[in-house]
Amino acid sequence: MTPAALATDRLGDILVKEGLLSREKLSQALTEHRSSGMPLGFILAKQGLVPEVEVTRIVARQLRVPAVDLSRFEVDAKILKLIPAELAKRHIVLPLKREGRTLTVAMSNPTDQVLLQELRFITRYDLFPVFAGEFTLRGLIDKYYDASDQQLQSILKDMEGLAEDVEVVSDAEDETASQVQIDDAPVVKLINGLLTDAVQRGASDIHLESFEHEMRVRYRVDGVLLEVMKPPLRMKAALISRVKILSQLNIAERRVPQ
Repeated sequence: MTPAALATDRLGDILVKEGLLSREKLSQALTEHRSSGMPLGFILAKQGLVPEVEVTRIVARQLRVPAVDLSRFEVDAKILKLIPAELAKRHIVLPLKREGRTLTVAMSNPTDQVLLQELRFITRYDLFPVFAGEFTLRGLIDKYYDASDQQLQSILKDMEGLAEDVEVVSDAEDETASQVQIDDAPVVKLINGLLTDAVQRGASDIHLESFEHEMRVRYRVDGVLLEVMKPPLRMKAALISRVKILSQLNIAERRVPQ
């Protein structure tokens, strides 16, 4: 049994002993813990049975690691990009601050040496792991990593009406139709949003990939291609034309690469 699992097993007894939780409430929380597989501390905080700061204090003491008050941190976008969103959400880890060659990371299980080794390899920094309450930590990870995704999805929603118009534009038709579409604000906003989001995530390049039945957008971050969104295939002509205009390319030339 890992140190983190051992601390979780003892958590309920300590909370009861310190008068922070009744045996009846502990029994209810343990039932959900066994059925859902979620950590006991997460369930106690989610249900409001025990203040998460108390849970954090006790677990950190059991694990013999420093705890952190996440309300004191506002994570910078440059720090956030050091750990990919998929990894952060899967392992419940959030980069907090960087001092020299040391990166402070909040973790739900700071004793996970395999994860720490992976994070060192990805970030190329020495790590200072701190324990944070999982309920709050999950919320902040979603807040920080989903903010840009929500903005882009909102722009896509605004373009739904435009997508129907783009469908009628074919390669054989006059380019004027495409020009009308790319001058429409939602198309411009989406491309600008993608460029801004890519810079914030530290992407080295952006891929707009068109297939027979779908279109997708991917960023290359630290050498790895990450899928960002799948715009409707009907938007292909307008999006590509907008990129060509920004690149000062000929939007009428579709037969050869530029």
